[in-house]
Amino acid sequence: MNEHNKSTDLALTLSTTLVRWRWLFMLLSLAIVGSLASGGRFIAFATDYEVWFSDDNPELIDFSTLQNTYDKSDNVLFLLAPKDGKVFTRETLTSVEWLTEQAWQIPYSTRVDSLSNFQHTRAVGDDLIVADLVENATALKNVDLIDIKEIALHEPQLLHRTISEDAAVTAISVTINLPKNSAEGSPTVTAFARDLVT
Repeated sequence: MNEHNKSTDLALTLSTTLVRWRWLFMLLSLAIVGSLASGGRFIAFATDYEVWFSDDNPELIDFSTLQNTYDKSDNVLFLLAPKDGKVFTRETLTSVEWLTEQAWQIPYSTRVDSLSNFQHTRAVGDDLIVADLVENATALKNVDLIDIKEIALHEPQLLHRTISEDAAVTAISVTINLPKNSAEGSPTVTAFARDLVT
């Protein structure tokens, strides 16, 4: 019974104090909430995998050394699979040309590789001519399409990388060099690439 009276007296004293000094407690509460909320400006989303490792992690140190020695890059890969299963048509090669040109507009893109901009070397007499493998696809003749197909399917740098062995699928590879510690880089690239696909 004595313990019950003590807890009741304590509650009564506390409630009386709160009511009596309500304005002070209200201002004090606002000050505490304000000071806690001010720390919100330091909250950020980390998209970098390095946040999961300590600074002295040996694997992270090795990886950082590797990245500082060599260029770090990511890729966006577009695959074109025509419904008729034939890449070497005017329509598909025109699409490859268009997508190759548009892919240069992807933020942070540093290189675009495709059938259309592959640098093919051919000999004309004593001269060596280096040019894009596909130029102005809409104006290509049937014989040109056959030549381009033969070149692409016998070129080790294209076969199984940019063109499938059955010539039913082709790829446009975009090399991306994202800025370090940027939370906007990856989502921006993804959104732009999806717009191109659409």
